[in-house]
Amino acid sequence: MSAAPPPSVFVMGAGVVGTALAAGLAEAGVPVIGLHGRSAETAGAAGHPVPRTIGEIPPALSTADAILIAVRDDRIPDVAARLAGEGRLRPQQVLLHGSGANPARSILAPAVAHVRAVGTLHPLASFADTRAAIAGLRDIAFAIEGDPPACDVAARLVQALGARPLRLEAEDLALYHAGAVVASNYVVALADVARSLLVAAGVPTDQALPALIPLMRSVVDNLAQAGLPGALTGPVERGDVSSVQRHLRALGERAPDLLELYRVLGRDVLRLAGAKGKLDAAQAGRLRALFAEAGSVHAPGGDPNPKA
Repeated sequence: MSAAPPPSVFVMGAGVVGTALAAGLAEAGVPVIGLHGRSAETAGAAGHPVPRTIGEIPPALSTADAILIAVRDDRIPDVAARLAGEGRLRPQQVLLHGSGANPARSILAPAVAHVRAVGTLHPLASFADTRAAIAGLRDIAFAIEGDPPACDVAARLVQALGARPLRLEAEDLALYHAGAVVASNYVVALADVARSLLVAAGVPTDQALPALIPLMRSVVDNLAQAGLPGALTGPVERGDVSSVQRHLRALGERAPDLLELYRVLGRDVLRLAGAKGKLDAAQAGRLRALFAEAGSVHAPGGDPNPKA
């Protein structure tokens, strides 16, 4: 990694992500010469001394080494087109964007001919609160993609933050972003599924999610400490066929719309349990039958695979 001083940065987009990145980079010693947003956004919400503007784009943008567009994905091409159309860009500048699903040369196409290089700098994190996001920047990874000069600048910014760079190719971004969505948005959806099951079991609605949060937090801690498949626990990992049978029976009777989801996830849990190496062949076979397609599970309490 280059020992050169970090490039100066101008951030377009003063929502939670843009504000957090501008403040975090400034705290890390990167010259952040501007943070620009629309009046409806929360420019400066973090309280850090980054020059903030709304409305008309300031001339300072044209003096930055790198410009980071940190707005919603569907607005990025419009911002790039505006910067190019208004003559704001310079041939020596690098233009970065914060979308994890779109290659830089595609989403920044209107500006490609006006700058030295374009690239992707995507924080692999869920940004809900600005102050918490700033505090956590050092612990996250950033996907980097694009033209080599842009990737070099992006890597220097990640280095300044003390975070981890993930170098990707343009054709791999959509798959990478799908993984990020599964690890974040789908976890929220699974929390809602789990909450609904607890409520159906009689847990008061206002207590169900608070009861699950420590469990979910402990799973993340286990993943950080033991990795995969070591973090896996539970009835499948133990080969507890009877518990899985009871789960399927209860779901079939009281939450049939969730039965197939349980089976689909159970098949992957079984794969992880097999990789962990604690299941014997008979246990694995019986669980595999239980997690098979709908209609393959025998009557409640019966052995789904008596020959296993």
